[in-house]
Amino acid sequence: MAGRLVLAVALAAALSLPGPSGAQAAPPSAAASSAQCPQPAADAAPIDRVSGADRYATAACASRAAFPTTTGGTALLASGDGDGGWADALAGTVLATALDAPVLLTPSQALSPATAAELVRLRPRRVILLGGQLAIGPAVARAVRAAVAGVVVERVAGSDRYATAAAVSARVGGGATAFVVNGFRPADALVAGAPAARRGARLLLTAPDGLPAPTRAALAGVTEIVIVGGYATVDEAVERELADLVGAGHLRRVSGGNRFATAASVARAFPAPGRILLAGGADASLVDAIGAAWSAARPAGGVVLYSGADSPSSGTDRYLRLGGLAGARPMRLFGGPAVLSPALVSALEARYVEAAAGGPPPVLLGLWAHLFSPALKSGPGIDTMLDAAAAGGLNTVVVQVARRQDAYYSSTVLPRTPDPDMPVDLDLLARLVPAAHDRGLAVHAWVPALPAHHGVYAGLRLPLWDAHGAGSADPWVSVDHAGAQGTFLDPGVPAVRDHVAAVFGELAGRYDVDAVHLDYLRYESRQWGYHPASLARFRAAHGLSSTYRPAPDDPRWGAWRRQMTTEVATAVRDAVRAADPGVAVTIAASTMGAPPRSAADLAGTRTWDDVFQPWPQWLTAGIVDAAMPMNYFRDNTHAAWFDGWVAFEETLERSCEAQRPPCVVAVGQAAYLNELPASVAQLRQALSSVDGAVVFSYQQDSISSPTGGLLGSLAGRLGVDPAPAPALR
Repeated sequence: MAGRLVLAVALAAALSLPGPSGAQAAPPSAAASSAQCPQPAADAAPIDRVSGADRYATAACASRAAFPTTTGGTALLASGDGDGGWADALAGTVLATALDAPVLLTPSQALSPATAAELVRLRPRRVILLGGQLAIGPAVARAVRAAVAGVVVERVAGSDRYATAAAVSARVGGGATAFVVNGFRPADALVAGAPAARRGARLLLTAPDGLPAPTRAALAGVTEIVIVGGYATVDEAVERELADLVGAGHLRRVSGGNRFATAASVARAFPAPGRILLAGGADASLVDAIGAAWSAARPAGGVVLYSGADSPSSGTDRYLRLGGLAGARPMRLFGGPAVLSPALVSALEARYVEAAAGGPPPVLLGLWAHLFSPALKSGPGIDTMLDAAAAGGLNTVVVQVARRQDAYYSSTVLPRTPDPDMPVDLDLLARLVPAAHDRGLAVHAWVPALPAHHGVYAGLRLPLWDAHGAGSADPWVSVDHAGAQGTFLDPGVPAVRDHVAAVFGELAGRYDVDAVHLDYLRYESRQWGYHPASLARFRAAHGLSSTYRPAPDDPRWGAWRRQMTTEVATAVRDAVRAADPGVAVTIAASTMGAPPRSAADLAGTRTWDDVFQPWPQWLTAGIVDAAMPMNYFRDNTHAAWFDGWVAFEETLERSCEAQRPPCVVAVGQAAYLNELPASVAQLRQALSSVDGAVVFSYQQDSISSPTGGLLGSLAGRLGVDPAPAPALR
């Protein structure tokens, strides 16, 4: 008893903190930190809460939750002052993990009573101060020594926040990986800390538009870099500097449209079992996430997310609803009811109920994004598109990766695109696929299968066109009834079939795509298909003379051309299955002109008799796993055509339900042809009839477009978002 009294008197003298009315504050003690922590936060869900009377007490509560008994080891102490004063705490997670220590907070010039009490309870042998004397002054160091008899007080500091983070990494030892974040945007650093710590990586800070010298020096020996945060926080100039150090192929950026979405992206990119640790996302409450950051790196930790005060943000809710709560995963809130309110807890309980019932029903909500604009030809452009898709509640992006037999990715089958707007060192799929998956988006790699030339290539070399285009020594292009050569490859030519299959097989085998997407696997019209090789095969199959030339509307010739497109589709399916059985085959399906007169088949439609694409047969036969019929009709002139095609597709979708896994029909909707209310109405009609809807296109739906604005207004308007995409394989 006498020993505790002497310790309390000494601690009170060292703290010299004013009380509420200017009197000396009551001395802290171990008993002061004995309140239950964490506290239950929900009645019907595994949610608890770490909180205290202020940020210092909340940090102490996080320590008690992680270290319920005396450690006798190390504790880290960082400034918890506002206005960015706690920057030195950002890199503390990696050191806390390495030393099995908590991170406590204090005002810069006086030890917090809550922190002092927690130090008394922990009785560490060593306390490491993070930051220089402006961050944590000498008075705090003296108070720590007074609070814990015999404690060794050390300091890890640099000349600024960048140098301090570098010094922390040096203290840890640092591995070959570094996580780099904006030193003035703590939200990104706090979610990067746990994955960096779990990997034994360095956590370093940068300025938004240039790499500070201490950070550059601390990257010596690093062979892999992860940037956490969007281009507004770490710009292209810094990205280029970092790529120069390790190579573009060893640099990854994990981000989202805002801090909430970025946190969810980090959670997907670097998954960890254990709790979901939820902190307030407002600037004033981010300091509580310090406790979440280092707690997440512990064995029972998990991932860090941000929330609004009364409801999850869209990014967090998207994470929770797209499988984040599987297995009734527990959740821990960091911050009191003023930061994370009872209303939020009720909303989270509802998400647990939904997850226990199997989660939201799957529906394919997609977006086509093409290459006839600059949107996909830079890192910022790719991320902007993905952020728009995620913010709109979508779960799938169908991304064009070749225009006219030219690859915007690394390929040994197709030549590299000559597009002057595409950076030579940018691999579209390598950059896009992980970024899309981080956002909860499936990726379908879209290739126009047969078109081989376009006016945009005037003056540019297209190697495949030079070798096999019109006028070449070995033409693969289709020929019309009059004998003129066109710009589509002819599906009746065996070399074309093998080439197209190789294109899609390589995509499935080389990249972590969810599906490959067939487009333009059809004839231009009934006038086409008269390539000599195809004609010879047709004549041989039907026992016809070598001079027989079928009329464009010859039924046998029409059936032959449907057989040829089917052969190519089947070859694609087989090549993709051989490369990766888990990759699906999807198709942009033709719905030209008036809809079928019967629900039985396509006979009599242009799709059947003019372009010879029997895609419903491909779907029900398992040649393709999902069809996205292009119902591109203006609501004010062709509403009946849209309705008729949807009715046909609904019948087809019902026949798909018998397959395992069921084939999927998702209506393609032309936002570029319709005003926003009509687009929303068409999408709702599609979603009430089939398995999903896909918008064409990202570029034609920009704010500057006469019909644009759809993506920015979709969230919450369709009644199905966010929802998981259906399993296609």
